Amino acid sequence: MNKRKRTAYLLLPFLLFFIFPTIKGSAENSQTVHSANPINIREGPSTNTPIVDQMEANTDYPIVQEQSDWIEITLHTGKTGWVASYLVTKNQNSTEAAAVHSNKGIVTENGLRLRNGPGTNYNVINTLSKDSSVTILTENGDWLEIETSVGTGWVHKEFIESNEKTVIKETNTSIRSKIATVSEDEVNVRSIPSTSGDIIGKLAKGTIIHIVSKEGNWSKIQYSGNYAWIYSDYLDENTENTQLKEKEKKINTKIMVLYNRTNIRSNATVNSNVKLIANKGDTFQTIAEIGDWYKIELSNGDIGYVANWIVKEASNTLHTTNVESKKGDLKDKIIVIDPGHGGKDSGTIGIFGILEKDLTIRTANLLADKLKAAGSTVIQTRSDDHFLTLQDRVNMSSSSNADAFISIHYDSVKDPTIMGMTSYYYTSSQKELANELHASIIEATNMADRGVRQNSYFVLRENSQPATLLELGYLSNPAEEQLVATQKYQETVSAAIYQGLANYFQ
Repeated sequence: MNKRKRTAYLLLPFLLFFIFPTIKGSAENSQTVHSANPINIREGPSTNTPIVDQMEANTDYPIVQEQSDWIEITLHTGKTGWVASYLVTKNQNSTEAAAVHSNKGIVTENGLRLRNGPGTNYNVINTLSKDSSVTILTENGDWLEIETSVGTGWVHKEFIESNEKTVIKETNTSIRSKIATVSEDEVNVRSIPSTSGDIIGKLAKGTIIHIVSKEGNWSKIQYSGNYAWIYSDYLDENTENTQLKEKEKKINTKIMVLYNRTNIRSNATVNSNVKLIANKGDTFQTIAEIGDWYKIELSNGDIGYVANWIVKEASNTLHTTNVESKKGDLKDKIIVIDPGHGGKDSGTIGIFGILEKDLTIRTANLLADKLKAAGSTVIQTRSDDHFLTLQDRVNMSSSSNADAFISIHYDSVKDPTIMGMTSYYYTSSQKELANELHASIIEATNMADRGVRQNSYFVLRENSQPATLLELGYLSNPAEEQLVATQKYQETVSAAIYQGLANYFQ
């Protein structure tokens, strides 16, 4: 053997050592990510780096590596790029998928809707025939993820009959509902108890949440009017009482409720149980102030909590008089409330996945309750999640001879730094209504003021009644999306619209 060949053989093991680990690592990392919407792919793990491409909706991209809140993926061109982890969903690899297969089932209802997530808020992707055979994959509350001949999706479990007596191992351990505190910053909130679940929001450190139940290392929480999941290690469950006591500031004053059907709760959180329903004008003695809540004494000597944005100090007689006089101005007024979008039209989708159509109906329902309590005749263009044409909405305004038509929306633009609220009118006869509501909302919410503007929106242009369209915040701005989804904001903005209407009719 000559010297060159001997050298080559000696180098071969070293070359194989460096080559094969790389190949093996690439093969093992078979996990992929996808997004329901097109999102930007960047040159590096930061929004400050250039955009190099865009992910196609519902298309899988192999993961190269993860770094903090960013994931490096392989593009179809063979190059790599980075996407924000909170905008994409991880797919299970083949090994994991096989592990979660549970058992077989039969569809018991003809035309059963197969959805892309565990809830009626998710889109229908197909329908199933009665007696179809399916494979049950996972369970999330009352919903099952199933594999069918037309694809994988979610259905309500009451429409699936298991072929086996042991349907699914029940790991969802019910616990007494309790309060906990988020112990880390920017904690992901997911649609299912798994890191492969869609990220539907993030919670800041110190946020007080309400635990409903537990499943393994995951806690089911009340979130944005629905249920969601958070990893239990990020929750401090031992501070339910000390967290509140530390924030208590002793006060001694009387407060008065501003609206009918105001909830008095068992703790200083909107997720706590309701102990009492109070009405406009009811007064209570305060014991302490805890953040945005008053700790109050009830007539039976018990303790309750009420949010400070729906009460006033009872000594503020001027405000009391104004509210009473304006209530009469709203009596017998016909108000049409138009929650934008609905059904197949989700409206804009926030950075963290909040649907505009869900927020608009929440705001509309709260506003409707306040107006009905003031004696107004309230007509909602929709009171649930169904689709309406723009002409249908205008027709309701005209046929009812509405004294005011209010179309409720949330905004979105490409620039994620833009925030604030805007009010719109079309004809000069509509401008006064827009001005009054806008001024009241800005004063109450302290939102960035983007002004009152003229625009030829269909529901304004074709409307012969006093009408305005309100854009109550930007879902394209991460901070504002989380703000407008809070119960506090929803209560505040609906109360502000109510007050703006009172000002308009005065």
